[in-house]
Amino acid sequence: MRIFAIACLVSLAGCIIDNDPLRVDSLTANTAETFTYSVQTNTVMTANDDDEAEQIRRGWLGSLRLMGCGAGYVIEIRRLEPTDIPSSNALEVIYTGRCLLAPSS
Repeated sequence: MRIFAIACLVSLAGCIIDNDPLRVDSLTANTAETFTYSVQTNTVMTANDDDEAEQIRRGWLGSLRLMGCGAGYVIEIRRLEPTDIPSSNALEVIYTGRCLLAPSS
């Protein structure tokens, strides 16, 4: 009986594991000053640009300061593109921007 109970708990644990990762992203430096940042949407991180998911993505973009945009950055284009995941309604939110120049002394 105990073995059956343990087997049931193990099988339930497989259902709880999140198969929809929250953060699937990539950052590409196009030149020394420009970049492309893409984030995949999912059931938690929707594509809307006016909700909490967008605020979270903008927070992730804040890590650009650690990657060479010490004076900040400007997002010039935000676009949505379909992903190459078959039978998925996920989208890629793609930000294209540039680093701001540090003020000269």
